[in-house]
Amino acid sequence: MRLFVDDYVQVRYTYLFNSKVRNDLKLLVIGDVHISDMVSLKKINLIKKQILNEKVDYIIFTGDLIDSVETLENNSSYSKLCELLGLAASITKTFVVLGNHDYIHRKNGDICLDDIRAAIRNVKDVILLDNDVYFDDNIYLMGYTQTREYYGRKNYNYDAFYNDFVKHRELYNDVNKNLPCVSVVHSPEFSMDEKCINLFMDYDLIVCGHTHDGCIPFGLGNFKRGIIGPNKKFFPKNVRGLRKLKHNYILITGGIVKIQECAPKLLHPFNHLCPMQMDVITLSKDKRYEMKRKWY
Repeated sequence: MRLFVDDYVQVRYTYLFNSKVRNDLKLLVIGDVHISDMVSLKKINLIKKQILNEKVDYIIFTGDLIDSVETLENNSSYSKLCELLGLAASITKTFVVLGNHDYIHRKNGDICLDDIRAAIRNVKDVILLDNDVYFDDNIYLMGYTQTREYYGRKNYNYDAFYNDFVKHRELYNDVNKNLPCVSVVHSPEFSMDEKCINLFMDYDLIVCGHTHDGCIPFGLGNFKRGIIGPNKKFFPKNVRGLRKLKHNYILITGGIVKIQECAPKLLHPFNHLCPMQMDVITLSKDKRYEMKRKWY
């Protein structure tokens, strides 16, 4: 009997057709670990076990690795971060994109990028996609770091997203469309704005996190709405799962932690109702579309 659902990992397996892959290409996507004292070694070890078991080609962390910028001053939390990333990188190519909790100070809104950049780059073989691209013979990957102005206070600022992203021409010009093209952006809300999403038209798949699966208990259902979003709005739309856009797909991974340590303590027990979640995406030449979930 699962008294504490968050002591288990729910993995969603998604198969997507892609004509450009040579052989099936498997991506493991992990979001919103929110490492802090509240994230026990038991949870970290469960994540590590699943990383070992999945045998994928690439591992992608979609941001919010840490709960707050102060987390890096905690030796125990810093060790958890390094061990998790280190294990992933020892298995296969591992990529990290930054989320708002990684570099925006919650109290004063200051930008603190240097510490998290250094922490990630100090882990051997981890690739930080911080407004950068990576490509090899099998995949073209892009990672974008959203600005403080985009997150705002209550609403997401699509104009701020667009005005910053267009400055990074290397992220959307000269995309190698002969390869499967995947972009990684922490927060997915920009995808509801046409002028923003048009900048991603050359990417086959956009991978995001941030929304914590809408805090749906037990990870139930395939509906796209959640109960509550990170901006404290109830019943937000398009915060879960996979959906088709005009030119491509977007997948929003459910994340490891749903109610983070920096949230009001009264809310912390609700974590036990929501499983740790991650996604395995298989890009395949087989013309099929399939999704299934398993518990571990």
